[in-house]
Amino acid sequence: MELSSLILAVLAVTFCVAAVRAEDEEPLAVQEDLDERAMSPLMKMAMELRSKKTGPKAASPSLVKMAMDIRDKQAVAGATTAYYAPSAGSTSAAPVTSAPSSSTAKPVTTTAAPAPATTAAPAPSSTAAPAPGTTSAHTATPGPAPGPAQKPNIIVFVADDLGRADISYTQGNLQVPTPDIDRLAWDGIILNRHYSNPICTPTRGAFMTGKYVFHIGMQTQAIGEAEPWGMPLDHPTQADLFRSIGYSTWHLGKWHLGAATRQYLPNGRGFDYTLGVTGGACNWFNYTIGWITPVPTSGRDLRENGKEVYANITNNVYFPELINNAAERLIRDQDPKKPFYLYFATPVAHSGFEPYFGAQHTMPQFQLRPPVYQFSSLFPERKKCLGIIQVLNEQFKRLTEAVVNKGVANNTIIIFFADNGGPLARHAAYVHGSNHASNWPLRMGKGSLFEGGVRVPGFIWSPLLKKRGRVTNQLFHVTDWLPTLWEAVGADPALLPANGDGFSHWKSFQAGLTVGPRKELVNNIDSILHQYAMIHEDQYGGLYKLIGGNAFDNSYFGWDRTEGTFAGDDSWRVYTPAEINCNFPEGIEVSKCLPNKADCLFDLLNDPCELNNIADSYPAMLKLLQDKIKAYNATSVPALIKPQDPAGLEAEWGGWWVPWLDPEPLDKVPLTYTPFQDSTNF
Repeated sequence: MELSSLILAVLAVTFCVAAVRAEDEEPLAVQEDLDERAMSPLMKMAMELRSKKTGPKAASPSLVKMAMDIRDKQAVAGATTAYYAPSAGSTSAAPVTSAPSSSTAKPVTTTAAPAPATTAAPAPSSTAAPAPGTTSAHTATPGPAPGPAQKPNIIVFVADDLGRADISYTQGNLQVPTPDIDRLAWDGIILNRHYSNPICTPTRGAFMTGKYVFHIGMQTQAIGEAEPWGMPLDHPTQADLFRSIGYSTWHLGKWHLGAATRQYLPNGRGFDYTLGVTGGACNWFNYTIGWITPVPTSGRDLRENGKEVYANITNNVYFPELINNAAERLIRDQDPKKPFYLYFATPVAHSGFEPYFGAQHTMPQFQLRPPVYQFSSLFPERKKCLGIIQVLNEQFKRLTEAVVNKGVANNTIIIFFADNGGPLARHAAYVHGSNHASNWPLRMGKGSLFEGGVRVPGFIWSPLLKKRGRVTNQLFHVTDWLPTLWEAVGADPALLPANGDGFSHWKSFQAGLTVGPRKELVNNIDSILHQYAMIHEDQYGGLYKLIGGNAFDNSYFGWDRTEGTFAGDDSWRVYTPAEINCNFPEGIEVSKCLPNKADCLFDLLNDPCELNNIADSYPAMLKLLQDKIKAYNATSVPALIKPQDPAGLEAEWGGWWVPWLDPEPLDKVPLTYTPFQDSTNF
């Protein structure tokens, strides 16, 4: 009897230990099904605070620090980092540029052979062993740190027109649970003052080159269909630079940096492989792009390595699904000894091209998710937007699972950010539609230099980060990604282009600092639209913003509440350490700001929602920033924008948008392919 009891006890203990290990080592795909899968200790504590009806102001610094300490202790153990030496011979190589030194040089045809079509049947699965842990904060210790010869892989995930409140880790918006994005955000470093440009083409140009857009002539507007201009060819891109040090470089999704000649297409700008659309927003089933002015247009725009992808190849596969399938295949089939750089420029959550002023189409599996299905039908476009954001979360989840399944998660850096603020419905005619996003409680949205247009979600995640699981309020601009990633992979800084506008934050990330090297940034200077703004940190740590000039037709400069919510009702959100506290009643202006009539000044530390214009009270600071703007403006170059060329309209080219100014506007050899197959056997 005693022996049998002893055996049962041993078996019970063994079962419990095995269960704990199994729970710790769950892959992302399994963890995704847990009810609290996105709940880091910070979030759990926030939920407890909320349930006790304790507001954000009641969370003392010691309590927040306690939460951070708990979070740090439960982070993936053993993560190490090293500055890797460039591969043999790379330090002496000059940066590879994909174009002549002059942006006015005659276009030439890209001669590089295209990579195999993504639409080919999937290759056999990789034999590489999967990583022993997962990328979640709730997992076992990761595998051994990579050797010094292995440069980290890089995944750049750019969300399109995502409002700051349209993701649940920022404002705790319960309308839009994004657990898989949240999981890596809380396990990484949340950049709570990440700034992009107010519209898409400029942000993408600044990101790719590491230059302020007024230094590369992209400060005024997005590139329209059949407009003969693009990102200047004499500036190397991130893809050029990372390919020069041995990376495989891939682009998937939206491009929007020029398409007049093949030199402007992704293969001409340093990418080994590309699948996506060249314009700003497409229909997600037939991949057509167009707009209603200056003349109504609609043309197909899906290209793989510069070649037209016909309808019988893709069979109208949902575009977000199409590029996810491609990403999974590329990661799966990559030589594990060769690092990759993936620029995943999702079209989500951009508004639809058809209908022009509404949210994009989504799929039933996302529309039927409880938060979307239960949302009020009184706000149909907002309801569609919530479904689209579920698509965004699913895309991100699948990318993280891909690197885990490949076994390279421990040597991968993932960055996430939005290209601009969400477009307000009232301004749909000015910004090519509205997806009914929310930037609440920030002011204005896409197309505006107020905070709602430029302060966007952003974070970095990697087991190579020594001090993660935290929120930092250091100033970070989209131009900072190039030098930061460059230092992160251990590349020679002498190979970066001269006169860059970005700062590397890698050392501050590794040291666990909440202050970084950037002390000011210029949101933009545009002499054509007459708008300008910049942020400056003074010697005491104060943060001041100057804004002046126009905003659309100057009829509205306000705050748009999240659709489906009303004043006094906070049941739709929960406190998070990354949320913005206005310090004034939300959406109620204290001191008027009309930037088209006089420059405005805001104290962003105490007034992040730009409710209180202090220009009259702080004339010295106002004068300082006005002088700085003038000095920056003296370094600007003329805008490159050009009007639409009728010769490039889709009606002239069989219903396709083509590189109409190229010597070979049409494909001499059509794309070869096998029938489309998905990647479910990944």
